[in-house]
Amino acid sequence: MLFSTATVWNAFNARLFLKRPLAPNVLAGSALGLAGLLALFWPELSRHQGSGDTLLGLALGLAGTLCFSAGNMLSARLQALGHTPLVTNAWGMLIGAPVLALGCVVGSVPLAFDPSPAYIGAWLYLVIPGSVIGFTAYLTLVGRLGPERAAYCTVLFPVVALNISAWVEGYQWTPVALLGLVLVMAGNVLVFRPNTAGPVGRPQPRTARR
Repeated sequence: MLFSTATVWNAFNARLFLKRPLAPNVLAGSALGLAGLLALFWPELSRHQGSGDTLLGLALGLAGTLCFSAGNMLSARLQALGHTPLVTNAWGMLIGAPVLALGCVVGSVPLAFDPSPAYIGAWLYLVIPGSVIGFTAYLTLVGRLGPERAAYCTVLFPVVALNISAWVEGYQWTPVALLGLVLVMAGNVLVFRPNTAGPVGRPQPRTARR
């Protein structure tokens, strides 16, 4: 749920860093989507007891979401300059891997590799479909639709997960959860309504005056 706030952060960060207008339909749709997520997960949220560890987890999750939004802004700007997501992702992974390894060394985190087929299969899934293909596809949407509208897919992640859970794990849909699903879909309709926003990161052309 916390990661789904990327829609709001992207809208405000696009305004702050890319000078894109705050489209009312995007803000309204994002608000509906977040309200729908709250309804979907309300039973779990209402039963949870807050603690210091919970607040720390929320803070770290929010920091991660802000980093994700910052990456969206950087990709949008680079695409406006003519760089493709495939190339910029390759550079990001090439730089990020040694930085992560250095962080593990500094933090005394042991480097380990499990040669079992299950581990290698999961690792390959995260590397190829989950990172190379997934992020390239998503950041292509950022360039084509704008970071505000592309980030709405993060609101749909929990909805897809719940449907898989209903099929695999026996999740039971409740009236409140169904209301949340309706709100998420309504937010989707609002977010993808046509608007007058122009190319990512570029100023809007002025109309000529007579």
